[in-house]
Amino acid sequence: MYRVLIAVVLLAGLATTGAAASEAVIGETITLAGSAAGADRVYLFMIGPNLDRAGVALHDPTLRAAAGQFTEVQVRSSGRWEYRWNTGRAGLDPATYTIFAVNQPRDRHNLHGATYKTIPVTLRSAALTLETGVEKTGSLQVTVEPWGARVEIDGGYAGETPLAIQLPTGGYAVDISCEGYDPFGMNVTIYEGKTTSIIRTLTPVPEPAPLPPETIPETPEAAGWGAALLGAALCIGYRMKP
Repeated sequence: MYRVLIAVVLLAGLATTGAAASEAVIGETITLAGSAAGADRVYLFMIGPNLDRAGVALHDPTLRAAAGQFTEVQVRSSGRWEYRWNTGRAGLDPATYTIFAVNQPRDRHNLHGATYKTIPVTLRSAALTLETGVEKTGSLQVTVEPWGARVEIDGGYAGETPLAIQLPTGGYAVDISCEGYDPFGMNVTIYEGKTTSIIRTLTPVPEPAPLPPETIPETPEAAGWGAALLGAALCIGYRMKP
């Protein structure tokens, strides 16, 4: 929310009034800030149309300063204080109000001996506009094989194919994916009263080529045993010959 900064300074032993007026739209947050050397707290109240003449609290106009009810703000060790006033919560009418910042819990009629500062604030109504136009829409038709492919529009899940969806006019990023197939994406434009179509057959992910059969090389030991066995077979055959 937009903020309006109002500087309010409390000087010990000096009471000043008549600061320049500030304006804000009802609902905006006004930041009241200043210094109050030597004080622990600052007591805020305001006066204005339809409010108690002795003053009311800023955060709740039903709380009366004459009854000891204020908007209290803690003063920091640096001597500075700050209060953010949400004008939309007070239920105030458009008008000019005078804000009092006092170093003691005193209402408007009992400020003798207190240090205080006043500043006028004018609250205005927000400008009112009425939009009578109807949102312009069009259609998106997604026909993709295989059916059941996931469709995302601008990064958000929109459904599965085949998909027909109504969208406001404008540009969109469409992404389509399905397990076992290469994903596909494109940008489309939706026009008022018209249907934009995407017709596509997804490409299967190619299967990896099979690995060649592994050939185990013959070891020297195996080769020696083979020769020995062959020699033994020849020898036996020779002796058995009649």
